[in-house]
Amino acid sequence: MKVHLIQNSEIDAPRITLEIPDDYPDSDALVTALENLVSMVVTLPVSQRGQLIQLPVTDILFIEATGHQVAAHTRTGVYRVNHSLTAVGDKLPSEFMRVSKSAIVNTRQVYALTKTLTGNLIAFHDSPK
Repeated sequence: MKVHLIQNSEIDAPRITLEIPDDYPDSDALVTALENLVSMVVTLPVSQRGQLIQLPVTDILFIEATGHQVAAHTRTGVYRVNHSLTAVGDKLPSEFMRVSKSAIVNTRQVYALTKTLTGNLIAFHDSPK
């Protein structure tokens, strides 16, 4: 694969032109993956104790809604999100999965799933949560 970068001050957003052979398998999936990569959110605006923070999405274990409050959980803290769970979920990368009406999980942070009588429990890497 060859990558050729052209910088152009006349455009305001990246533009990708992809040349593939006629018989390239699953070209639609490749286009979708590239579109998701370009539009992917790398930080999430959250607040904690009155301070606005740009939280890297890779640090997030899960996001949950309780009543009208939405919170992002990391290994070290809990942050308030000023958007609905649906609005946040629409902007997150594909490794985030909505697992219930009130929770979105970062699948890359999941260590184990345990089935119980009342539902499923999710364990995260290096976290008691």
